[in-house]
Amino acid sequence: MGKKVILDVDTGTDDAIALMLAALSPDLELLGACSVGGNRALSYTTENTLRVLEYINSPATTYRGCEWPMVASLPKWRRPMLPFTSEHEEAKNVHTDYVPMPQATRKVGDKHAVTWLVDTLMASDGDVTIIPVGPQTNIGMALRMEPRIAEKIEQIVFMGGAHAVGNTTPTSEFNIWMDPEAAKIVADSGVKIVAVPVNATHAAYVTMDECDEIEALGTPAAIKAAEMIRQRIRGYMEWQPLDVPFAAPVHDPLAVCAVINPDVLKDVRHVFYDVDFSGGASDGQTIFDVCERYKHEAKNAYVALDADRELFVKMLKEILALEIK
Repeated sequence: MGKKVILDVDTGTDDAIALMLAALSPDLELLGACSVGGNRALSYTTENTLRVLEYINSPATTYRGCEWPMVASLPKWRRPMLPFTSEHEEAKNVHTDYVPMPQATRKVGDKHAVTWLVDTLMASDGDVTIIPVGPQTNIGMALRMEPRIAEKIEQIVFMGGAHAVGNTTPTSEFNIWMDPEAAKIVADSGVKIVAVPVNATHAAYVTMDECDEIEALGTPAAIKAAEMIRQRIRGYMEWQPLDVPFAAPVHDPLAVCAVINPDVLKDVRHVFYDVDFSGGASDGQTIFDVCERYKHEAKNAYVALDADRELFVKMLKEILALEIK
């Protein structure tokens, strides 16, 4: 069997592709998927996760997780756009409420995602990698519920954060901005952390021509992945165009690919990592001390500031060409 992984997802278009990669890759064993509120409200992200795994015949179970951030949504002024729905136009261009797959007939697991995480990790041999590609609420809550799970996690490879750029505020990336308190708990957990911020994911863009090549693979996963990436490209061209025309980042799959082959990440720095949850102008900002200003602080994360785009696209094609019989 491959490396044991758990995906924690707020399933929209890029999470869906990340799930398919994790379920299809022979190098990974997907133990389960936990849903969380984020790209969409929890009811949508849970249904979408069920749809994806059923669509590709993955046996992995979906566990329904936390709907709201730990703290950030309590003051009404702090997170005024929650929960995100199709009325949020920027998200609508990239994510629809439901992924374009048949309605799920499966049901969620009989445990809450946080409880399942604690039970699964405590029963493990310390060989499980967690891949959060949405807000880190479930992980933060699990660490608060049972701090000993930190010793049972091999590594946390998350998509989120930004260095010197933002995609939700001038300084903050969406996944971290959504629940910075949870991200802070993860940052301070002592677990090996690999951060895959938007700096890396924007470098690993996919073009319309490459969507045609992916679709031509002919598998169910490839056909739907191409459809969703095209949707992302159209959305990005409307509200956040890249310097490269007819292209868009597909954020979350890069974190999965990094677990399979770390060489897909470039310019990886070992740094002190922290999260601002002050509620001010930099609320939700990730601090990656690449200049080593805080020499008194221990380095607690690896952050990728670039990516090998050609390798990323190659991995997408290789894995999406597979099927679960």
